[in-house]
Amino acid sequence: MNTIITIARKEFQLALRSVTTYIVFVLFLVATGLYFSSTVFKVGLAELRGVFGIMHVIMLFYIPAITMGLISRERSNGTLELLSTLPIRLGGIVWGKFLGAVMLLKTVLFFTLVYLGLISWFGYGIDYGAVFCGYFGLILAGSAYISIGIFASSLSANQVLSFIIALAISSAFYLIRFIADFMPFRLIRFVEYFGFDYHLQNFLRGVIDSRDILFFAAVMVIFNLLAELNLQSHNMMQER
Repeated sequence: MNTIITIARKEFQLALRSVTTYIVFVLFLVATGLYFSSTVFKVGLAELRGVFGIMHVIMLFYIPAITMGLISRERSNGTLELLSTLPIRLGGIVWGKFLGAVMLLKTVLFFTLVYLGLISWFGYGIDYGAVFCGYFGLILAGSAYISIGIFASSLSANQVLSFIIALAISSAFYLIRFIADFMPFRLIRFVEYFGFDYHLQNFLRGVIDSRDILFFAAVMVIFNLLAELNLQSHNMMQER
């Protein structure tokens, strides 16, 4: 556990020294800020549900951007082989990088609390419970996207390719909500269950359902395990 925390801190500190991280942060905050200003100041709607929805869409691009180099960079620099020779389990490396990326996600979401401050100042009758649930849901969904990004990053030493793979897989989970509408009625409930938006909507309504938490947790575990297995297979091929 100490190894995982050490790797997470190292990844978080490295990310904070990267100009790319701040560029992605600014783009995320500007995009959400523009939507927030258009809904709150123009429409006069003192709630964050719509802002959370746009954050979810932006995550499809934001998270692949912050995860594309987590393992790809190690592989292209040749440091992945060095890490493999140390007394560190590959699972520890994967989960350490995962937690480091989750810390970055929480950091950018922390800055969006300014939106809550503004609607608290200018609005009234705000459902703070729903706001808390919305942030909790975004962290869960974002963490699931991060695990997908780490898996994509383990597939190639090319960061751009890792970004594209992560974006494709993440978009597939997001677009299920639209694909389900064209399915036979008997299959709709089954298909839409695998959509991230289906589970996130409960949180945005202020409802915490253990089934939604378990779904996102399962996605995290599955894709982190796939990343670990991929790294193991890569090491076995190198040893031949």
